[in-house]
Amino acid sequence: MEVKAAEILWKRSVEKCSMRYMNVLSDGDSKSYQHLLELDVYGDNTKISKEECLNYVAKRLGTGLRNKVKECRSKGVTIGGRKEGSLKESTILKLTNFYRKAIKDNVPDVQKMKAAIFASLFHTSSTDKASKRNKCPTGVTSWCFYQRALANNEKPKSHSSMKTKLSAQVLEKMLPVYQRLANNELLARCVSGKHRM
Repeated sequence: MEVKAAEILWKRSVEKCSMRYMNVLSDGDSKSYQHLLELDVYGDNTKISKEECLNYVAKRLGTGLRNKVKECRSKGVTIGGRKEGSLKESTILKLTNFYRKAIKDNVPDVQKMKAAIFASLFHTSSTDKASKRNKCPTGVTSWCFYQRALANNEKPKSHSSMKTKLSAQVLEKMLPVYQRLANNELLARCVSGKHRM
C-alpha cells in the first residue's frame, strides 16, 4: 500500500504540479524508497535521498535492547530483571528517550549526535568510584547532575541517587546495539531531525 501510494504521489508531482520531491522520510522500511529509485520518476540526473524518522530510529534502539536481553537469557546470562544495575523495561524506555534527544538536540552535526548518544549511555553506568562522566556535556545547563554541580562550584551528589543505573557487565552487553545504531551512515540520514506524525 505505501509503495503504491508513494508511486502515485511522486508521479503526480511531475504530471500535475510540476514539482519534485527530493527526500523520502522513512520509518526504516525502505521498500517505498527502493521502488522510487527503480521507477526513476525524475530521470537520471535527480537524486532522491532517504531520511530516517527520529521516532522509528529510537524505537529500533528499544527493540535492539529488548532483543539483547532475550539473547542473553537464552545463553543463561541475566542482564534484565529487577536487580539494581540490570536492564529493566523502564530503563530501556529512558535510554530510548535519551537516544532520541541526543540526536534531536545535535542536529545536523553527526559527530555531536554520536558523542551525545554515548555520553548518555556511559553516564548511566557511572559510579562514584568509576566515573564515566568525561563524555557528558559541561556547564550550568548540562543534563548531567555531576557536571552541572561542578559548573556551579557545588559538591556533586552521589551516584547512588541516580534513577537510571546500569552495571558495567550490562553496559558491555549493550554496547554493540549502541554501536550499530550510532553509526555515521544511519545518523547522517537523521540530520534533518524530522519525525512522522
